[in-house]
Order: sequence, then structure tokens, then C-alpha cells
Amino acid sequence: MSEGEKISPSASVSVAPTVNGMRQPLFSSPHGLFPCQQEGTAFAYEKRSGLLVADTGIGKSVIAMAMSALLAEDGAEDLVLLVCKQNKTTEWAEDIAAFTPLPHRIHHGPTRLRRLAADGLPHVLISTFETLRADLAHFAVPPGKRAQAPSAGPLLTALTGAQADGRRVLVVYDEISDKLRNRSSRMYKAHQYALQQLRRAQPDLRVIGLTATPLSSSWEDGFNLLRLLVPAAMPSITEFDRAVIKSRDDFGRPRYDDDGVDRFVALARPHMWRKRKTDPDVRDMFPARIEEFRKVAMRKEQADLYNAVAALQDDQEDPVPGLYTALRQIAGHPAALIHSALHGESQIARQLLARLGEDYLRSVPSAKTEELVAYISPIVHGQGDKVVVFSQFGPSVLPLLAQALLKEGIRSYLYTGEMTGPEREQARRNFRTDTDACVFLSSDAGKDGINLPEATYLVEYESALTYETRTQRLGRIDRITSTAPSITCTTLVLERTVEDRIVETMLQRNEMADRFLGDTGAVGHVGAAQRRSALVLR
Repeated sequence: MSEGEKISPSASVSVAPTVNGMRQPLFSSPHGLFPCQQEGTAFAYEKRSGLLVADTGIGKSVIAMAMSALLAEDGAEDLVLLVCKQNKTTEWAEDIAAFTPLPHRIHHGPTRLRRLAADGLPHVLISTFETLRADLAHFAVPPGKRAQAPSAGPLLTALTGAQADGRRVLVVYDEISDKLRNRSSRMYKAHQYALQQLRRAQPDLRVIGLTATPLSSSWEDGFNLLRLLVPAAMPSITEFDRAVIKSRDDFGRPRYDDDGVDRFVALARPHMWRKRKTDPDVRDMFPARIEEFRKVAMRKEQADLYNAVAALQDDQEDPVPGLYTALRQIAGHPAALIHSALHGESQIARQLLARLGEDYLRSVPSAKTEELVAYISPIVHGQGDKVVVFSQFGPSVLPLLAQALLKEGIRSYLYTGEMTGPEREQARRNFRTDTDACVFLSSDAGKDGINLPEATYLVEYESALTYETRTQRLGRIDRITSTAPSITCTTLVLERTVEDRIVETMLQRNEMADRFLGDTGAVGHVGAAQRRSALVLR
């Protein structure tokens, strides 16, 4: 089939068949493989390459490890390149050691290339997206040329050398959509070049991407991911743009052609495995989930400050630098501007602090902080349950929340990206082992890589900007191994502020992702649209 035919109106809609009855691989999870995990492993085994899309907590990492073990048992792929975020390398190594017999090593840090030269390639090599950007490909301008061209880096040279010696490679990308959505980035180009070189020696190269939400803001996100995973099944960029993008506005933002989108979705769907926590075969494995968006009204003092700062945009053609972030911080807690002015790079925060003074900013009440304390107090003091609170503005907002909670006799533990690794691990351990009800206050540094099953309540102090981030946050307490009968997620939304629009945009993007994945009905993109309408109109 030619590229032009791949996304033609006659492209058929089909879904890859479910493979049942797969034998268990050499995999020693204490739970074995749950049926949904066995289904995902079978899909990856049969399809060879594709995108595994599953809600956080279902066990995508388990599927990847089971897949690696199964292939090893079959004498097939015996060299796994596992690519993940830096904060998850140790967790992956520990899980592989616990659940499989496969030799493995982390490829990261200043001595990694010396170790590669001395010890060669183990069965599983764990590395990060950023490390591999440097070690897979080098970019330079060849003599007589203007544009940069890639060449093999030391790790890619080692991998292709292993292929020449008869080894077969499996590439697994954990949370692929976080790092490889943008095809213009140097990181994307490095990984694309490396996969092209590996496929030259191994045309049936297995490449598996793991994600919870493949789309962030556009259909191009999904297309770019599948171009890496199953390039032979995807059209060219030109053909995709011609079929899917109707036009672009003055800022370059695309307007989509619905028929073209439907044809692309039909083309993509056979190469994706989808599992939701609401699916009938999975629903009973998880605690019941209660979600609410709680709207909060500002008091006059906070509203006056917010509106005065928002008015700085009046009569300005270009966006005022930093204004959007400042408004979000004022919505969260006006005193958050103090930290941004003293320790951050926000010029507008410095100007507001100089003009208004620290005492004034601390005196303006925060409606959301008051709502948070009022909401959490009966949960901690009355029910004796633990709570996780997420804020995007970790160092500027979370200490203020800790002070407010302490006044009510509620102990909390801070977890932010500014802390050292040992400090974060100590905070996580203290929260999990605390025998009393308490609160875990986390920035988005904690949205992946840590599990907090002791908590049964989660609060988003500000709505996530993307549904992907929201899903990752909820996944900290909503796990397949959870024993809680139910969990509750509450998102605080300050009315008549930028937060209203943030929530609506986030939910709209979720509808796009559900459509891409073929989710329909009450739990899919139709229901998502209905829920968004109910929220934003009330």
C-alpha cells in the first residue's frame, strides 16, 4: 500500500484481535499476571510493535517486563533497551531484579561509556531519554552541507555491533508521550535515527511504547509517536497534513478536518492496545473512584488583587511576560508571589512585591487555602484517613499550605523537585509509615515514580494543565494492588479566574485522546464531552 493509500477514505476500521490463553512467561510477580496484563503482553507479542495505552496503575511496566521475559524464554529478543525518565531508572532496575531473572544494568552517569566498553551490553540496558539523546546519535554539519546530519553515537554503535553478532533488540519506551511527541526536537530526531539504523539490520525490530495518554494537545502527538513505533504503517508527514489539517490560524495552530481525523484514527487504532480502569474486566480490581471539581469563590480582597493584576494586560497587544503565571499564583495563594519574587525569575512578581509589599500579600486571604483546610480537616481528624495534595507551584505554594494545615493540628510532609533525592525519599517513607492520619504535599515532581496507596483522598490544588498530568497524579493512589474500597479525587477551581478555562481546555483535550483511542459511550469521549458541558455550564 502506498503512502497516499494509507490514509485514504477507504481505509478500513479494524481493531487488533485479543489473544487469549497465552502461557505464563518466566515472571515472578507475587500476583502473577492479571488477565488485563496478560492481554497486553499477548498484544505486544503478536503485534511486535505498537503503543500500549493503559490508565496509570494497571501495570504497563509489568507488561513490558513480562514481554521481555517471554521473549527471553523463547530464545528471541535477547537485548532490551529500556528507556525511561531519570527518576524511574532505579525503580525499573529493582522491579526487573525482583520479577525476572534477566541480567540488567543502568546506563547513566559520567562512567556509563567506560562501563559499556568494559562490560558490554547486558540483557536489559536501562537508560534515560536525555542520556540516549547524546549516546545514540551525534549531530554535525557535514563538509559542503548546510544542515546538520546525524551519525551513530557510542551506544548505537554498540547496539548495531551486537546485532551483527546475532543478538536481537527490543526497544521499550516508558511514558513515551512525555518525551517524544515533538518531531522537531533533537531528542525525537536522535531516537528516530537510532531506530532507523536498528531496523536496517533487524527489519522486524520490536518497539513498544508505554503511555497513559498519547495525546497532549493535538492529533500530531499521536502521529509522531506512531511514526517511531510503526513507521511502515504511517503516511508521510505531507500526506498526514494534507488529510488531517484543514488550515492553520495566524499563530500556526491547526484546524482539523473531521473526515481526515477519522481516517487517521482508523489507521492508528490497530497498532494500539487500550485498557481503562472502567473496563468491565478491570473495574473490580480497583477501588471505586469518586471525582469532583469543586468551585470556590474569591473573597473581595483576593478578587480585587486578581482583577487589578489582570488589568495589566489591558491595551497591550502582546502578552505581558509572566502575567498568566502570576494570576495562577494569586488564585492559589497571593503570598506565593513572594517566593517567586525572591527566589524565582519572575519580573512581574518582583514588581508586584515592590509595589504592594510583603505584608499586604500575606494579608490577602486565599479562598482555596481556606477551602482546602475545611475539606481536609474532617477527613484527617474525623475519618483518620491520609490525603495527598498536588500543586504545580511547589516551593511557592506548598509551604503556605503546610502552615495553614499545621494551625489545624494536621501534620504534613513536603515533596518538591527542589529537595534532594534522599530528602524526597525520606518524605515519602515518613508519610507512608506514619501511623497517624496526615497529608502529603507534593509538586508535580511526585506525579510519577512514587506510589502512595496509604492515601484514599487526593486533592488537586490547581487543575492539571493536561489530562496526562491529571492521570499521573491520580495514579499515585489508584493502583491495581490497592485494598481501599474507594478513593476520592477533588480538584479545586477558583471561579472567575484563568482556572475556569484551564479545566475546560484540559477536559477538551481528554475528549480528543478518547476519540483517538476509540473510547466511546459513557466512559469515553462522548461521556467526556457531556461531563465537561455539565461542569463548565453550571
